Parts: sequence; C-alpha cells; structure tokens
Amino acid sequence: MPVSASTQEDTSTRREIVNILRTVGPLTVAALGDRLGITHVAVRRHLTSLERDSLLTSRQERLPMGRPTRVYSLTEAADELFPKKYGALTLEVLDFMTQAGDDLVEKFFDLRGQAMALKYGPEVAADTLGDRVARLAEIQLANGYLAEAEPGEGETLVLKEFNCPVHQVSKRFPHACHHELAFFKAVLGTDNVKRVECIAQGGSCCRYTINPAEPVPE
Repeated sequence: MPVSASTQEDTSTRREIVNILRTVGPLTVAALGDRLGITHVAVRRHLTSLERDSLLTSRQERLPMGRPTRVYSLTEAADELFPKKYGALTLEVLDFMTQAGDDLVEKFFDLRGQAMALKYGPEVAADTLGDRVARLAEIQLANGYLAEAEPGEGETLVLKEFNCPVHQVSKRFPHACHHELAFFKAVLGTDNVKRVECIAQGGSCCRYTINPAEPVPE
C-alpha cells in the first residue's frame, strides 16, 4: 500500500524532532515548536507518538518564572536510530591483532565464547534438549539473529538464524562461526550440534542441526 504524503510528512517531522533533541539536548514543547515552525498541538502529537515508541522520555522542570513545564529528551532506545560503525571498527581491531599473531585473534574469540557460555548457560538450562534449544533460539532472537527453533527429521532439532549481526566480521574471520558452534555445544550440553548452512558462506541462513541420538562426525 502506498505511503500517503501526510504519513511521510509525520515521519519526517518526528525524525527531525529526534535529530534536534540529539544535537541540542532536552527541550520543551514551545522550544521544539519554535524550531520546527509548527503549533504546540502538532508538536505534542508527534511527541506522544515518539513516547509510545519508547524513543522519548519527559520530566517536569521548574522554571525561574511561571509554572513548571515538561521537558523532553531521548531514551537509550533512540540511540539505535543513528548510524553505527561497530562492524568496521571491530574489523580494524581484529586486523591489528592479526599483525601481532593469528593466535591472538583465536584467543579473543575463545575467551568471548567462554564468557557467553557463562552468561547464557543458566538461561538456557532446562531438563530436555528441546527446551534448551528453544531457549537458546529466544536468546539469539533477542540478540538480533532472527533465530527460530523447529523440529527436524526424527529426533533431530533445528536452530536457524536468518540474520548475522557480525556478518562482516565472520566473512573475514571464520573464528566467529567456529566459536558460535562451540558456544551452542557448551550451553546445550551436547557435542551433537552441526552447522549445515552458513550466511558467511553464502547460505540463506545459519542452520544448525542438533541430534540427541547420533554423534556428529569430525
């Protein structure tokens, strides 16, 4: 369905409000209206929408003269609206580490995997392997991997990730994929986990099979 001109204008205005609050800091409805050249009623409508999306917060502030007024500022969630270069920075750091020896990069991913296992192991813990796989999928979903778990053939379980937040890194450094597999084995409590498809190698997703009955061949 085509986006109406009014909807595009509303989106543009709300983005402008976010940009203003980012560069100027907390502001009142009146201050925002002056900067945007729109009525206070219109400003409040946009602010209500942004607050509903958890992008804004507000507080009462007492002024030197007159009644207290409400001041609006961005939440931490709004930070995600601004471009990040984490991937490029991570690659630069890893490239620098490679110059000091590839074993240093391997050690980094090894320690990272151990830390993740310690952090998420208690959250994944469950009596059955199926429940552990389901909980792991929920964790990976929350971490931005668009993960889901589903039954496979027979007793096999399948974990799929349709997004790779570290795709740039994993293409250059396969250590990331190797240690994700090790992380999965650690928190699921089984070595019978096999990666059968990988985004970094051109796959449509990262797909893992978990077979409780048969060991995975080396």
